[in-house]
Amino acid sequence: MRTADTVSAPEREADLARILRSPRQVSRAAASSRVLSRRWALTSVAVAVAAAGALVMTNVLGTTAQPAYAVTPAPLAYDRGAESATDVLEKIASRVEKLREQSSDARSDEHFIQESWSLATRVDGQQVTSAVIPEHRETWKQPDGSMKWTVRTEKPGFQSSEQRKAWEEAGAVGEEPETWSDSSGPADPADPVNQEPPTDPEGMASWLRLGHETSGAGQLFSSVSERNLTHSFTPGQRAALLRALKQAPGIEYRGEVKDRAGRAGAAFSVNSEYGGLPTRYSLVFDEASGDLLSYEEELTGSAGKLNVRTPAVIAYVTYLVHGQE
Repeated sequence: MRTADTVSAPEREADLARILRSPRQVSRAAASSRVLSRRWALTSVAVAVAAAGALVMTNVLGTTAQPAYAVTPAPLAYDRGAESATDVLEKIASRVEKLREQSSDARSDEHFIQESWSLATRVDGQQVTSAVIPEHRETWKQPDGSMKWTVRTEKPGFQSSEQRKAWEEAGAVGEEPETWSDSSGPADPADPVNQEPPTDPEGMASWLRLGHETSGAGQLFSSVSERNLTHSFTPGQRAALLRALKQAPGIEYRGEVKDRAGRAGAAFSVNSEYGGLPTRYSLVFDEASGDLLSYEEELTGSAGKLNVRTPAVIAYVTYLVHGQE
């Protein structure tokens, strides 16, 4: 077992800096990696990282050519809804704010589980472009904000037998699961991000912007995903978050969709170049609880230097447990 860092740790920032230190021109997402590096397994920085060395990898068999286009996950099957995004968000928020609050004792120790993948996922330190290898992460958070987490790689995924063959010929990297763990100390109580988020939409929108150098629809969606990694929201806070999303320019309701865990939810999307390339950011919420079920990023236009065919899913996070056992 090896010890690995996460995007919230200084070591991760150093690793990203080393990866991004190359003669190629980096995107705005890479330039702001210091801020975005607080996210785990996410995307704007991850996409920029993927551009470096995406076509060739080194393994025990030597240097092996990878597919001309990287293997990416199939997109979710969205069913365009007839209602407006603001109407659906308000309907869910009105339902959620009536839910009973949990007691403070029940929320003292928190447990989070997510499964994720990004184009820049590295297995055994290598860029794998011939398979989709998700990661399963469990995080335990104490009342003082200290955390410990364990991450393991999941089984490689393919969309065809040809893709599996290319992966096998490249050394079948990721066939054996990897597991690593790490921990962090108490959170800084003076940092507003570590304080309880507001229960009004304006205050929630401001809280979601904390720590980001830019603002806009892409940033808002990205921040919602980031904060849900290690923070459980009360019903009042979830309602405020849903209402804050109503302010996102260009937000659209994508209809009901099943996420990658097979759960039905309401999907909302915005188009933005927040990560440096034209991307559709999507959030899927449980309509009864207001819990975030899924976050997706899909390139919609030019792929820049990334070796993918667009449209292409370049990252996703599936939220399985939100702070409770």
